[in-house]
Amino acid sequence: MRAVVEKKAVVICTSQPGTGRDRYLQELRKKREFFYYHLFEYIVEEAEKEGYALSTLNVLDFYDSKPNKLESFRTKALAKIIREIKEKDGIHVISTPYHFEWKGKSYTGLRKDEVEALDPDLFLVIIDDIVRVKDRLKRDPQWREHRFTLVELSQWRREEITGVYNLSRSFTPYKEFFLVARENEVAFLEELIFMRHKIKVYLSHPITGESGEFFEKIRRFASILQPHYTIFDPSMIKDWEMVEAWRNVRNEAIREGKETPKKMQVSIDYTEGKKEYELDSWDIEAAIKNLRAQIIDIDYKIIESCNSIIAYNPREQLSAGVMCEMVYSMSLAKFVYAYYPFEPSPFFEWYTTKIFSDEKRMVKYLTDIAK
Repeated sequence: MRAVVEKKAVVICTSQPGTGRDRYLQELRKKREFFYYHLFEYIVEEAEKEGYALSTLNVLDFYDSKPNKLESFRTKALAKIIREIKEKDGIHVISTPYHFEWKGKSYTGLRKDEVEALDPDLFLVIIDDIVRVKDRLKRDPQWREHRFTLVELSQWRREEITGVYNLSRSFTPYKEFFLVARENEVAFLEELIFMRHKIKVYLSHPITGESGEFFEKIRRFASILQPHYTIFDPSMIKDWEMVEAWRNVRNEAIREGKETPKKMQVSIDYTEGKKEYELDSWDIEAAIKNLRAQIIDIDYKIIESCNSIIAYNPREQLSAGVMCEMVYSMSLAKFVYAYYPFEPSPFFEWYTTKIFSDEKRMVKYLTDIAK
């Protein structure tokens, strides 16, 4: 599919702290030209005009003590950004967190009226698994003195996602909204911003109990379709590994009649390699219900953002997750294309637009309809 580059587009890119959002955007700037507005830097400039020296180390304390003053700086900063956007064609990306947690209080980084004034074409929320977010925050000078629990970080992410999603739905018609797993390569971010007319597809597939070889097969399948589609792969969001590790440890303790160990080892396979984390069991237990619910909510929001889904189920046993995503997709009037090399059940068949028993035929069909 040929890329369509728009004359002007405004993108609001948010995330909770600790996702590496700005580094991700800087990686994209090495490949593509676009206008980049780090909202905090503009706020600092406005504060300096009135004699305030704000930095990442003191801005939230200042916000806590003088919320109206900080918000006035933000209003002026956004007005300057809006003026700059009006003067130039091209892609404009505003980077900022939407939601902050500080000293037991919650703060909003963007108000609805401010977003309406920006009139964005696209909302992106960068997300990452909360274990890696926690690890990054430990090494960040702004946050390392604060011992965030996993449940705090999961709630923070939920507020970020829900808040920005609601902003995108406050427009008529709705603005585009996508959740972007930080684990995706920068080329994925490039497609969402610079190839907005490319068809978006959610790749539903089994995750629980699958081997590295299986996920390699999934990646190969996705790479064949990638020239024609922007493909969202739920396995790029790594919370599942911690949820499964917790389930395995709990089940073993139940079977043996023992208490859950106080510490847990969690192994997560990233693109950059496997990483081992030692976590407190109480911390995981406090967050686990929130995380399990978020896994579903995140996947469903991604499906809502896509044009269609591909249900890739190469084993005879059907995945409960894949089946649920098919049913949900149909309820949103999405096209559901399934790969299943066995005789399907009537329920599986009912919730598909088209079933393929041959992978090559499926690829050819999907390639042809994308042209």
